[in-house]
Amino acid sequence: MSSKILTCRQARWAEFLSEFHFSITYHPGCLATIPDALSCQDNIYPKRGEDFISKHPMNYQQRIKQDEIQASEFFAVKVDSFSNLIESIQNKLWQDSQYRSILQDLGKGSSVEDYSLDSSSQLLLFKDWVVVPNDPTIKHSILQKWHDCPLARHPGQ
Repeated sequence: MSSKILTCRQARWAEFLSEFHFSITYHPGCLATIPDALSCQDNIYPKRGEDFISKHPMNYQQRIKQDEIQASEFFAVKVDSFSNLIESIQNKLWQDSQYRSILQDLGKGSSVEDYSLDSSSQLLLFKDWVVVPNDPTIKHSILQKWHDCPLARHPGQ
């Protein structure tokens, strides 16, 4: 009998299963044992609903709890503070001499390599990413808005 070449998937399974001490033996159909009655019946274990959750609590995870939904609705009110953040980014960019010259060049209509000006928010973009000035309060507020969001499931408290 010649050895077979394993596919990548078979090789991964062979490597994983080699960590366990067991043997798999093949019995042709006429020599195979009859499976027991419980393993043949699929109606013994519940497939869904409260019974399934009570029998298999590890398979059920509640994604968002009711108090987190209310917290996310409350957080939606705080989204208006993004306009304040945009205004503070715009003000700090004009105060920074490096970015002020780029903004002035873009305002005159000349092109600056990889920089552009967003037409709706008037924010300075570098390769379609918003340029944030090196101001610790702005950076902290951005991190706080995205890190403490209840929908991010990482409140950081």
